[in-house]
Amino acid sequence: MDLLDRIHRAAFLGPEFLTWLWYESDRREGIFDLGGDIGSFELWFDDKLVVSSAAVNAQENFFKGGHPTSSLEAKMALKLGKMAVEAKLRIVRDGQEWSFSLKAHDLGLSGVKLPTILAREDEEKFYERMTLLEQLEDMMRGVYGQFLKKRLSPEWETELASIREWVAA
Repeated sequence: MDLLDRIHRAAFLGPEFLTWLWYESDRREGIFDLGGDIGSFELWFDDKLVVSSAAVNAQENFFKGGHPTSSLEAKMALKLGKMAVEAKLRIVRDGQEWSFSLKAHDLGLSGVKLPTILAREDEEKFYERMTLLEQLEDMMRGVYGQFLKKRLSPEWETELASIREWVAA
């Protein structure tokens, strides 16, 4: 099996991850604790959400402004079998705030806004920006790792049942 086939076979993981992240953020009231050097942080869905279905010719629903994950329309889209395929997210840790968009199809981050840079010298600013980007990558990699650990474990069926209850509520 070539690389392209493997990518297509795992394409469902992105929307599952983003939908699971929505569920977990709601369930945990935004608090994620990865332990170790990363520790805990808040992760919230911000003012943009796109949901879609894997069905052929399925419509996408775009929600913008306010808090779209709490809207009745977004919850109805979940009930209809759609999953999150793109969202604007916000992370707050130790008084610092990152915001970015996450696209499920490739887990790509775009529109990244970093916390305020405090350094004065250009070289120091560069290193501070790189450090902040690395911290964002570590937090997102850690959350994705939590998802994969659950997704590949026998407890996924229990987790899936909880997600279905959350959608139905």
